[in-house]
Amino acid sequence: MNKFEYRVYEEVYNDMKSGKKKIEYRLLNDKTKNIQIGDEIKFTVVDNENKYLLVEVTNKYIYKDVEELWNSEKSKDNLLNYKKDEFINVFCNIFGKEKS
Repeated sequence: MNKFEYRVYEEVYNDMKSGKKKIEYRLLNDKTKNIQIGDEIKFTVVDNENKYLLVEVTNKYIYKDVEELWNSEKSKDNLLNYKKDEFINVFCNIFGKEKS
């Protein structure tokens, strides 16, 4: 089992902790491509090292772009009630439009 660390905003942390957010979306890069089922991820709140969650990776889905992610049946109940345009805008604001 490998261990990974990511930083998240407090709002994301709260949604994860409450169970409202069950899937974490990340761009596929050198770090994320190495994550496997069974690995552990520590999500730490930005600017607050004392708030964190340890989670086990139970599934991993790879999509070619945000549009394919949006249309995926696997993600339909985990988009936090965003409309399509809102979700794409939030995703692009976090990761950058050119990478999405």
